[in-house]
Amino acid sequence: MSGSRTGASPMTADEAMDWLRRVDGELFRTPRGARGAWVAVVRTPRGDRQAARLIVALGESMEEATSTAARQWREELGARGQLH
Repeated sequence: MSGSRTGASPMTADEAMDWLRRVDGELFRTPRGARGAWVAVVRTPRGDRQAARLIVALGESMEEATSTAARQWREELGARGQLH
């Protein structure tokens, strides 16, 4: 799955790691193999009345997984009407 198919803007590896640190996210790699994947996990932005949920995004690369998680995180933030 590429960034263009997910609607996520491509990130460099440094940008991906920086963003994950800023939002206290985690990055995992499945064991290498034919179906290997990267998994980015972040909490949704917190609102006053809603508990945070998890965003779990998969990708063929760390950049793709993180870009997809960041896009979903921004969509959630926009839906709450907050600026970050």
